[in-house]
Amino acid sequence: MEKEDRVYSSVEELIAQANSGIGIPFGVLDKTGRIEKISNKGKLGQIIEEALFDIKINDRAESDIPNLGIELKTTPYKRLKNGSISAKERLVLCIINYMTENWDNFYETHVWDKCQKMLLLFYDGTLDDRFPKDYTLSSNYMFKWIDEDMPTILDDFNRISNKVKKGQAELLSESDGRYLSTCTKGQGHGKDMRNQPYSDKVAPQRAWELKPAYMTYILRNYVFNKNEIESIIKNTQNKPFTEIIKEQIESFKGLDKETLFKKFDVNPKSKQANNTLIRKILGINTDVDKTAEFQKANMNLRVIQIKHNGMPKEDSPFKQFEFKNMVTESWEDSQMKNEICDKMFMYVFFKASDSNNTKYCLDKVLFWGFPESLIPEAKRVWKETIEIIKNGVVLTEYKNTVQTNFPTSKTNNVVFTKIHAKNTLYEIQKDKFVGKGNLSDTSQLPDGRHITKHSFWFPKKFVKRIYDENI
Repeated sequence: MEKEDRVYSSVEELIAQANSGIGIPFGVLDKTGRIEKISNKGKLGQIIEEALFDIKINDRAESDIPNLGIELKTTPYKRLKNGSISAKERLVLCIINYMTENWDNFYETHVWDKCQKMLLLFYDGTLDDRFPKDYTLSSNYMFKWIDEDMPTILDDFNRISNKVKKGQAELLSESDGRYLSTCTKGQGHGKDMRNQPYSDKVAPQRAWELKPAYMTYILRNYVFNKNEIESIIKNTQNKPFTEIIKEQIESFKGLDKETLFKKFDVNPKSKQANNTLIRKILGINTDVDKTAEFQKANMNLRVIQIKHNGMPKEDSPFKQFEFKNMVTESWEDSQMKNEICDKMFMYVFFKASDSNNTKYCLDKVLFWGFPESLIPEAKRVWKETIEIIKNGVVLTEYKNTVQTNFPTSKTNNVVFTKIHAKNTLYEIQKDKFVGKGNLSDTSQLPDGRHITKHSFWFPKKFVKRIYDENI
């Protein structure tokens, strides 16, 4: 006779059982030997449910502990070089059935019914992935959806729902949501396609998810450190944080930078003048990127000047990279993926009010995420840049300057590679330098030469597409 699932009479009993597994290697908990054959880390949760909680492996629509309405989720975190803790991956909630999901009311969806309450079981995923039997649970947390985050989560749901209702489920992207979103789930390559209700086109199978940055915030502020982080939104409001921020900043629409700098007592010559201005408009003391809302959404502030003709004043840079680090990084841990493809951005645009581009006035605020459809192109540029670094960067002297063979904006419309320093210095031969910069302006190549620091950039034409909301 098949063994019945254990029934837990209370939340306290369930948490006590979870605590009993802390510190015990998964391989010891597992009595079936199933973990030795595991090929998908996503199956680790099933093993923990079976071995620790006495629940048979299942694919039920209801929550794992139905009488308590609690779903069990086993999920990894990682320790960064600076010692801080970060979510290793998104928290996948449940598969989406486009045909039966309630696209009108989040509180009547399958994901809400199944995952309204979750017991999160955390393990340190920094260990070598080849040895899942050595993983141990280190903490757990009874997750309940946070009231102050619900307006943003509902806004995320509505954005996703609107795409589906337009018959565009095949165009869903992780960048659709700030906290809640969807991710592809299955084998991929067209093998996991599903019907959608408002179109004859099939769409890739996707799952509801809480995004990695949101899970990192939960880990750092509810599970482990429990730090107090400044919020932009001071009082609970029935609006997503993006709408509140947009309204607050755009209340100064039409005012020029000089007027705003004076009004908010910002030194216009400061390197951080633009960021300081936005911070003061929002009435916060910390950097915008370090606020609770921006950390949860993995969001970055970008202030852009648009010329009178509608073209951005300049290309838009990202952080400098070290050449030696680039050649050893994987795509999953790369700067390109983490700082561009996985980021959400808040763009604050100032547009020139005169044809001579002498006065820039606050124009609009726009929230934008890198589309999944463009990730292959970004990855291609990343790979090409790495290959050039590995094979030896070609330096060519031309009219008192030095040119490289990195991907340029002339042939790369989404992202390209360019110097990112005020002064340049190139070691064109061993100990022979060209340029007025210092060694501090350079990064060392694997072959030993020093050349001016570089970074990835969005070309002006691409930023214009963002500004025009044409991407």
